[in-house]
Amino acid sequence: MSDLLKWEIADQLLSNAREDFFRLLDSVSGQKELFIDEDLFPVINRISAPTDIFSHGVEKMYKLDAEPNVNLNRKRVYLLRPNMVRFLALAKRIRKVNIRNVHLVCIPRKLYSFEILLEQEGLWGRCSLHELPTFDMVPVDYDLFSMEYPHLYLSVYLDQSSDWLSTLASSLVNFQQSFGRFTRTLALGKLASQVARHLERAISKINDQDISVFGRKHIQTVILFDRTLDLVTPFCSQMCYEGLLDEHFGIEAGILPIPTKILTNDDSLGANNSNDASKQQNPIMKVSLTSKDDVIFGGIRSMHFTKVFQQIKASMAKQNSLRNDFKGKFEDADVSDLRRMVQTDIKDYVSANKLLKRHMDISSDVLKKKTADDFKLQLEIESDILHNEQFDETVSYIHTMICREQNKYRPLQLLCLLSAANNGLPRETYEVLCRSFFHSYGYENIPLLYKLERLNLLHVKRTIDYPTQVPTSKMPGIREDIKSMAKHVAQNFTEKTSTSKGFFQYMRKRLNLTPDVNQQVKPTPKPDMAEIFGSTYVPLSCRLIEEGLTSIDKLALLQQDVAQRGYVGYEDLYSCNTSPSSSRQTATSSNSPLTILVVFIGGCTHSELNALRLLGMSKQSAWQFYFAPTSVWTHGRLLQEIENSQ
Repeated sequence: MSDLLKWEIADQLLSNAREDFFRLLDSVSGQKELFIDEDLFPVINRISAPTDIFSHGVEKMYKLDAEPNVNLNRKRVYLLRPNMVRFLALAKRIRKVNIRNVHLVCIPRKLYSFEILLEQEGLWGRCSLHELPTFDMVPVDYDLFSMEYPHLYLSVYLDQSSDWLSTLASSLVNFQQSFGRFTRTLALGKLASQVARHLERAISKINDQDISVFGRKHIQTVILFDRTLDLVTPFCSQMCYEGLLDEHFGIEAGILPIPTKILTNDDSLGANNSNDASKQQNPIMKVSLTSKDDVIFGGIRSMHFTKVFQQIKASMAKQNSLRNDFKGKFEDADVSDLRRMVQTDIKDYVSANKLLKRHMDISSDVLKKKTADDFKLQLEIESDILHNEQFDETVSYIHTMICREQNKYRPLQLLCLLSAANNGLPRETYEVLCRSFFHSYGYENIPLLYKLERLNLLHVKRTIDYPTQVPTSKMPGIREDIKSMAKHVAQNFTEKTSTSKGFFQYMRKRLNLTPDVNQQVKPTPKPDMAEIFGSTYVPLSCRLIEEGLTSIDKLALLQQDVAQRGYVGYEDLYSCNTSPSSSRQTATSSNSPLTILVVFIGGCTHSELNALRLLGMSKQSAWQFYFAPTSVWTHGRLLQEIENSQ
């Protein structure tokens, strides 16, 4: 597939967002100052350059919390996320400054409650509310359209706010208006089913004339995945190259900030200079990791970290052979051939060499840090947790980490992983670990653990309510007593067994999420999703998506078994909706690749994205995955976001 076709959807989304943004700036006449929420800087940088923004009447740009001198001649435009706490604080600040001609732009959509807040604060008529719905899917790569909004996870799952569910449905409606109707909608999880119902009602009100198919890229299937179905994978240490870079440096909207001290002199020349003394000592260079800007990264991002060095060395050897070929060509080349070689071959050669050298420096730094942090031992602990082995040794290791007062997010990661994989912790173990955590890190962390419990990430082991069959008529005499006694014994038995095995452990065996040793050593000619975690674990989210695409009947049987076993919160495992015209479209396009849009409600990790990319490459039908997560995060950023939430 050519680059032009690959980037067709992403370029169209980027063009729509840029046009709407500039149209909004032009609608505010005169000189204006732009205030941007800190969470939106990666999104704005991806959409447009600062020089383009200044060309549309913007005099200065500030952070949202900045308080510059009031200039009554300039209008103010605030770009912010629709957060109630931030919006109320901003409204109070605007009233205190007593400035008019204020435009509040909510990205991607405004809430109706904002109008009530403006009226209560006495700002109705002085402030104008706007929204930019085209910012709901920001193209990070040709197959990744992210909202880049990590607060949505807490808003939906912690605050139980349903506002964002309708927002997600509206985003998918706008997507279909540009790129055609979905022929099939697969919802995995309770909240995903709610979004699917919102989407079905909204799309039924739109005529076919209002929906156009853009070019050749028609998304056939959309999969809505509820994050609560898989709380284990986000807390596993990522082992693919892209996931490790995100954990160590933090990738924001496809941009990787790299300390120039770990790079060679050639790369450090591109670092941004700053007047700040600390930044001068440790300057940061921001590089783009899209497959268009970095062709080397596009080939190694899904690889297990142990294979990255081999791939880079093989590419360097290939570059050396090209250099020898250039020497032979220079001897017999004329002036026109030399000009062509300098403009094309030599330019590509120099660019590839620079990228290879950069990735070699980055991977060396990551390997050095991982070795210093006893990463191998932590991987063994995580493997024991996933395989439900050596529980006491795992608890002892986590307790030792807490007592040594290491970075508190490291033991919290293992605690959340242990709790999610085992349906919670035994009460005695939970109390001992929490007490030690408070002694080591302070009792100000009580709200953090409370939020983790509310999010079902760290809690006491809960029993599973197995359904018991109630007799329709009473049986007199001794038979009734025997029946009652048997029922009582069965309930006690199920309560004891249910505490030792939860939803994940059942799915682990049912879907073969942890291949045994014999399966791990078998060489496979095609990429496998287990390679993301070193052939020890297949992400549950990716396996459920695979089952939904290959065998919907097997998924239906799985849902029935889950319901019978009484796993609380997993009753609505999946729902599927197929349009009437899907069979006709499938018959006409049986030879074309299946295009799938996966929407992660609550966010996902780079490991899950790359696992699905490997799944698409392993299929003979050439599945092409597109991703629309609400955010892409790591367990460290997620825990920090939970701690800082209000």
